[in-house]
Amino acid sequence: MKLKALFLTMLLAGSFGTKAHASDVGDTLVLEKVDRVMIETRDTVQRIVITGMRDDPEFLYTQRISIPDTTAVRRTTSTLRDFNRITVKNKDGKPSKWDVCANLYLGLGTMSGAPHGYSMWPTFEAGIGVTGEYHPFGPKNTWTTGLLFGGVFMHTPSNRYWAKQGQTGKEMMLVPYEEGLEKTYSSLNVARFAVPLLYKHSFDKRCRWSLTLGAMVNFNIAGSASRHFTVGDEDYDITLNHIGVRPVTIEPVVMFNAPYVPTIYCKYSPMTMFKDGRGPKMKLLTFGIFF
Repeated sequence: MKLKALFLTMLLAGSFGTKAHASDVGDTLVLEKVDRVMIETRDTVQRIVITGMRDDPEFLYTQRISIPDTTAVRRTTSTLRDFNRITVKNKDGKPSKWDVCANLYLGLGTMSGAPHGYSMWPTFEAGIGVTGEYHPFGPKNTWTTGLLFGGVFMHTPSNRYWAKQGQTGKEMMLVPYEEGLEKTYSSLNVARFAVPLLYKHSFDKRCRWSLTLGAMVNFNIAGSASRHFTVGDEDYDITLNHIGVRPVTIEPVVMFNAPYVPTIYCKYSPMTMFKDGRGPKMKLLTFGIFF
């Protein structure tokens, strides 16, 4: 076994020169900082392909192994964003045209078109979910959908808070805190489910550079306005519900993928956050990262 590993190490060194950092440790062949590893099991043969290594992006290593058990799982990792990806297999053991991904996104934004004094900077959004990627014509063209759950948290100027005002008594407005209150803080919060409808095109064979276009269909299930203040030694927290956010909003989205970094996205809602007559006409604009 040691002789076989030593022969394999000498063969790799002769083929790739000094660029390939491979070493023989006992019965193990050590390859440092490889870029992509694929293990594929079909019938009674398992194939291992290693491409790219430290100081040598053109490095290639392939090995075929005969095995009696075909229950091994195929998984490919090529970039940072692929750690959450699982390739679905058909009943015959071959990879299907679907990948399943666990997702996390974090964003920072503001309200576009808000009236003077209604600055919602900074606005935060975050969420998690599961998506499916369909690639019937190969990995370079992918359609994605799924279900995400998250929320939007809008910071409000510290000297004002949200309240229902106007002629109907239902319109959300910012009003000043009373005199004598300390440690004032207020925010606007929306909880939502989102269904992504996306198309991604990769520009290189290894799908490292890609552009994604599409939309997020948001189902805003709850909205609330909260405020905090202190009077003397007493702290008060007040929450206002049923604030009149739109139940459904659509946000066009653009995403950009590059090697070794998370996906960067930009979303903009052409629809106002509040229903007509229920609040200021402001629209959400966010930038963030998507895993």
